[in-house]
Amino acid sequence: MEGRPDWLALLTAHIAALQEFECVTKALTAAVMDRNSAPADLRELFTAESMARYTVILTRIRLVNANNSQPGFELPIAASDIGKQI
Repeated sequence: MEGRPDWLALLTAHIAALQEFECVTKALTAAVMDRNSAPADLRELFTAESMARYTVILTRIRLVNANNSQPGFELPIAASDIGKQI
């Protein structure tokens, strides 16, 4: 990653990915617990959860790579800054 990382964008993307993963996981859990769930619906939810998990991993890797690209650099924003307009 060249230049200064866009920390706010990286963190916002990661938080959104985590929220999506949590939402899909809750839906999958509910469907698995429901004995009347159709196998096709379960397959669709398992696929969605897998993709959401992959997205979380990718956004986390982007954060780590951005941080590693600047030795001795500390994240310039706090969690409370997420969602604020710049």
